[in-house]
Amino acid sequence: MATFSYIAIYPNGKKVRGTAESESSFALANQMRQQGITVISAEIINKSKSGISIWKRSLGPGKKVKTEELVVFFRQLATMVEAGVQLVDSLALLSEQTENANFSEVVKKIKIQVEGGANFSFALSQFPRIFPTLTVAMVKVAEIGGNLGGILEQLASYIDDQDKINKKIKSATSYPRFILIFFLAVVMAVVFVLVPKFKDIFEGFGAQLPQATLIVLAFSNFMKDNLIAEFLILTGIIIASKLFLKNKTGRRIYHGYMFKLPIAGKIILKSILARFTKTLGTLVASGVGLVDALTVAGETSNNVVIQAMIENVKLNVTGGGSLAQSLEKHPIFPSMMVKMIAVGEESGALESMLNKVSEFYERQLNATIDSLTAIIEPVMMIGLGILALFVVIALYLPVFQMSGAISG
Repeated sequence: MATFSYIAIYPNGKKVRGTAESESSFALANQMRQQGITVISAEIINKSKSGISIWKRSLGPGKKVKTEELVVFFRQLATMVEAGVQLVDSLALLSEQTENANFSEVVKKIKIQVEGGANFSFALSQFPRIFPTLTVAMVKVAEIGGNLGGILEQLASYIDDQDKINKKIKSATSYPRFILIFFLAVVMAVVFVLVPKFKDIFEGFGAQLPQATLIVLAFSNFMKDNLIAEFLILTGIIIASKLFLKNKTGRRIYHGYMFKLPIAGKIILKSILARFTKTLGTLVASGVGLVDALTVAGETSNNVVIQAMIENVKLNVTGGGSLAQSLEKHPIFPSMMVKMIAVGEESGALESMLNKVSEFYERQLNATIDSLTAIIEPVMMIGLGILALFVVIALYLPVFQMSGAISG
């Protein structure tokens, strides 16, 4: 048992604050509902001996679940709901079929809450790491409109589409990352193992070394002689970077600078625009109000600069301005996107136009990534080959010179 501080409305309409013991805040709300009392909020004020609150243990945020598992879950749930199967029965069946033990346990807890009278959207909101704000918002609209099956199918398609974009970006960057890490490992081996051995050989002969060899030896000596300083500098950079990104101003500077990066900046912007318009279109099509939809869509950008702009757009829309006019005030949103949205608003087909804008940027993003991948691989191979050739020549040229002098 745990103690909760709660705010509730009694049958006479009076709002009351109080404390009560219960296994969870959901159980507390259920108990008081049976007495005609509506719980507005409930927060735990003590914890179990293990240091983990009973609420957190029973209805915590949950571990992350693979995107494929979420897509299958929502698609199967949509199929069963549209076939007339009760939501509780559908959740019970899916909890048994889910192979992921952690996810299965989460689905069981959601089923228990729904069975006890909680809304499906509320039950999902208890696991924010698995079911983000977008998911909860769409399900909440479905509960109001009575189209749960159709919206769950839309949600599954949306998650699947976003996963494809993310995988495309990861695939494009995985090869360069692998080559770079491999090359750094080779350089470390050369600097700390191979070069010192050659240094002993060169000193034994006492010959005049070429400039390229002197550069490689000087670099090796510098790296070996300053290991502690290098470690401290690297650690300092990592800590400073994390602190900088935790700071609101620092995060805004970094997120704004991302758009100015050559090539990568365009990819980041197109990815954000595609995700933003796709999310906004999906929410509007599901029946979510434009202002609320902008709030959720802004969060999916994961960029504080864009989020600040969306907040300004929301204020303009709330004040009676159109979405297109509000977006037009921020140059980061392309004029083509603004014009298409304006046409959608005028024709009453905003959600359809938003989806078309999203598809356009997704195609552009895919084309940019494909062309960049085709260019970056040979460029990296040539660059690394030239650097490797320089090191080999620098190390072996003195050996060839000394061999020639001995034979001559």
